[in-house]
Order: sequence, then structure tokens, then C-alpha cells
Amino acid sequence: MKEYKNKRWWKDGLYFSCLGCGRCCGGEPGYVWLDTNEIFAIANFLEVDVADTLRSFARRVAGRISLRELENGDCVFLADGRCRIYPVRPLQCRTYPFWPSVLQSPRSWRLEGQRCPGIGQGSFYPQETIERLLSHISAMGL
Repeated sequence: MKEYKNKRWWKDGLYFSCLGCGRCCGGEPGYVWLDTNEIFAIANFLEVDVADTLRSFARRVAGRISLRELENGDCVFLADGRCRIYPVRPLQCRTYPFWPSVLQSPRSWRLEGQRCPGIGQGSFYPQETIERLLSHISAMGL
């Protein structure tokens, strides 16, 4: 979070509400990192064992575990434009769009808003909440 100390352009807070459109869940290749608790939560939610969850829905990348993607880049849990595991979605998903790459500048926030219709409307996130979300993401190494 150091890189934001002098660039808190969001000091007056930001507006965002997830509209459940699924646009953040697909189209571009990438990684959705999982920790052990998230793997267990997904397995429990799907009512399958952890080994089957890992085998069917996850992959190892550089010693870490990420959700699989379909050939088109969509998350393996994106179906009919909706997340099949929304109640137990990983922290990385829950903190979107408050990611370092999106919060780099007002311009990057606006650009992401072209993809995500929930950016700029709905719930108010004060600076303290945004910084807390960023610290959670930083702790994951994102």
C-alpha cells in the first residue's frame, strides 16, 4: 500500500455496488488466488470433498492455487453471467474493484467503470474502508 501514501486520490471516498453482472469474472486471463480456508468454503458450499474441488476447479501456478478458467478466460464458476459460488467467493473477488491496479489513478478507476456498471454508484466506501480492503489484498500478494 506504500505506493498510495501520497496518491490518495480516493480520500473523499468512492461509490460502488456489485450489480451481479459477472463482467469482472471473465473475458481476460488471470488468476484468482485461493487460500486453504477458501478452498474448504467452496468445497462445503458445493457439497463435494476438497480433493474433488481442487481437481475440478483449481490449478497450481508458481506454488500457489488459483481458480481454473474456461478457454474463453471466464472463471470456472461463471455461469449464465452469474457466480455460482457468490456467497463464498474468494477474498480477491470480494474486494473487487478495490484492487491496486484499479486504484492506481482516477483514470484507471474510470476505465474499469466502463467494464463494471457498479463503479461510481451505490454504496459509499470511505477512505478508511478502501485502505483496509487494499491491506487485505496486499497481504495476499496481489
